[in-house]
Amino acid sequence: MSMGTSMGAITTGRWGLGLHRLLPWALLGLLVAVWLGGGVSVDPSAADEVLELLALPVLVIAAAALLADGVHDRLARAGVVLALALVALPLLQLLPLPAGLWSLPAARQALAADLTAAGVAAPDLRWTLTPAATEQALWSTLPALALFLAALALDTPRLRLWMVRALLAILAGNVLFAFFQASLPEDSALRLYHSWGPNFGGLLVNANHHATALLIGLSLAVGRAVHARRRAAAGRAAPTAWLWPAGFALACVLLIPLTGSRAGMVLALPVLVAALWLTGAVDARRLRRSPRMLAAVLASLVLLALAAWSVAGWMQVDAVHELRGRIAQATLAIAATQQPWGSGVGSFVPVFAQGAPPDLLLDAYINHAHDEYVQWWLEAGWAGLLAMLAFAALMLAALRRLWRMRGQSGEAILAASCWVALLALLLHSTADFPLRTLTLMGTGALLAGLMLGALAACPDARPAAIARDAGHPGPLPSA
Repeated sequence: MSMGTSMGAITTGRWGLGLHRLLPWALLGLLVAVWLGGGVSVDPSAADEVLELLALPVLVIAAAALLADGVHDRLARAGVVLALALVALPLLQLLPLPAGLWSLPAARQALAADLTAAGVAAPDLRWTLTPAATEQALWSTLPALALFLAALALDTPRLRLWMVRALLAILAGNVLFAFFQASLPEDSALRLYHSWGPNFGGLLVNANHHATALLIGLSLAVGRAVHARRRAAAGRAAPTAWLWPAGFALACVLLIPLTGSRAGMVLALPVLVAALWLTGAVDARRLRRSPRMLAAVLASLVLLALAAWSVAGWMQVDAVHELRGRIAQATLAIAATQQPWGSGVGSFVPVFAQGAPPDLLLDAYINHAHDEYVQWWLEAGWAGLLAMLAFAALMLAALRRLWRMRGQSGEAILAASCWVALLALLLHSTADFPLRTLTLMGTGALLAGLMLGALAACPDARPAAIARDAGHPGPLPSA
């Protein structure tokens, strides 16, 4: 090897080492900033531009780290391509369309007739109907993209575990802040949000979104408890190390009713069961061999289901909750007139106000469809539908791999808990709009990056699955 080649390798190695040392701190700093300033549901908020600027250096560091190391796992590569495609969509919507293509949607034909009647000779025929809002939506994707790529670029199990613990600490801090905010008088200068009255949202203006955050914490804490219990059984950790994450998971379940979110209570039991099952804490074969354990598990599930049902019935149903279904149905009808292009990412408010039926022309400000998928169909059209199908395929492919390696290693447990947490976020998006806040959009991107990074680090799960089927325990979970 020549001296020039040797010096180049040394320089590259030092550069890569510096990147990986800086990356976790840059990722943590952006995550904390997104939680501190991205919890509002107004588009855009005063803090958005600051968070988008903070995302730029993290994005550069993460991209450089990934380029230096390469993305070798098939699912991870698919995740990167999909993330870049989602960011590219609002960028494409800012481009002009030929008049014939622009006027394909029925709603645009009526708009073109109105423009002609008004004497507008040369209208701006872009893909989106609201260029300024779409441009803002484009910039708002930067924090989530940076968090996803940075989480994916974490190169050791220890760093991924450290980031999960950091997220759990942030969620715990938000709970404490929510209690503090709820204890203040409505006119207190220390209250973060004055227009919403007292709620249990903490840094999140919408308490329903706090329920989403607690569901995320529930899944991650279950994963940490299962991992700690496995390590304790192998003599690698203290026998009581699993108690604190188990207590955290229980606290998340008990705190969800304080948010007033009925969807949060309905999802709590499925999230708990999915997390226990996918992390390998529950083994169907062992349950069949132990009738007492099976009876205890079934009794616990019945009690939890009854508790969720009674609490959901006890919660007050507000006017917005009653309108959610009607708003989603109206959005779906409006979306049908905007195909195949969609009205443009970020265009919901003016497009809905123009096309809403008379019974939904209210004094209240309807800023979202309260169904992320219906709103995405309206704004992004057929391209948005393809993006949703691609993401669903990615989640299913990840689930298939996770199912083969249930409890095989610490990385498999971490990936499973992130998958369930991400699923909880996606399910809650059918009745609300958590992904429309920078906080939860960024948190979801972080979970996706951690999940794909952990899956890429897992060995082939098929030998472990064969060992379990034969009655052998398989490899012990790693740290």
